[in-house]
Amino acid sequence: MEIDALVPVSRVGADERTPVPPNPAEVLATLMDFSGSVTLAELLQAPPPEGMPHPDASELAWKLQESVRKQLGQLSTMVLRPLTGRHAPPHPAADELLASLERAAGAPGKVPDAQGVERFARDLGAPYFKALYKAVQQAQVQIHSLRLRITAEVRQLGPRAARLEHIDAALQRSVQGKQVELFERLVLAAELTFERACARACAELPEDFGSAELARWSAEDGWLDRYRERCVRMTQALFGHLQRGLEGLVVAAVHAEIS
Repeated sequence: MEIDALVPVSRVGADERTPVPPNPAEVLATLMDFSGSVTLAELLQAPPPEGMPHPDASELAWKLQESVRKQLGQLSTMVLRPLTGRHAPPHPAADELLASLERAAGAPGKVPDAQGVERFARDLGAPYFKALYKAVQQAQVQIHSLRLRITAEVRQLGPRAARLEHIDAALQRSVQGKQVELFERLVLAAELTFERACARACAELPEDFGSAELARWSAEDGWLDRYRERCVRMTQALFGHLQRGLEGLVVAAVHAEIS
């Protein structure tokens, strides 16, 4: 996915275009559903809560932050398992690639036509797509589960922390549907990237190609290895985005009660 294409621009000169950062409030508004917007507005307009922080708010806050930090560290490794180590999809051997290419081309020693390359790319990429989808799904599920596990601990800090948690929960519900759609688009964009890379690799094969040329595809730093590493980085970026949202809630709740 070309990120630059999603950023609005303003015209400065005849041939000069300067990126304009998107307004966070406008971006958030596009993600929220109507009922969620109404609920959030009502919560934000409610009067400030009354009451005192928990008598041990400082100690509880320290324990909460340490617990969240530790669990996030564990989860950041867990969500990458489908793409790394022994769980990662193995790169196919050269002989497997050669046999698959010949089936797609309908004859030995030939590169398939455009439709054949497309079918070949889908079959070749299927294990990588499955692993990426699983990793992205795990990132969402694990952060959501951790968010639910710490709800009571956040509320226990005091009434202002409880109010912030309530507002954050309403916000998360209002953007959930759109977030799922965006994550699915992320995986689709990764699949299209793979198919383009596969088509380019096929086009670069010499006329008399054999197993030796195809072995380079699966070698360390070959295009298959680079693609798998790209999937790892994409998952890390997504997990980091979700992680910062959760950390922001914890920091804000602690600040509200013990600052």
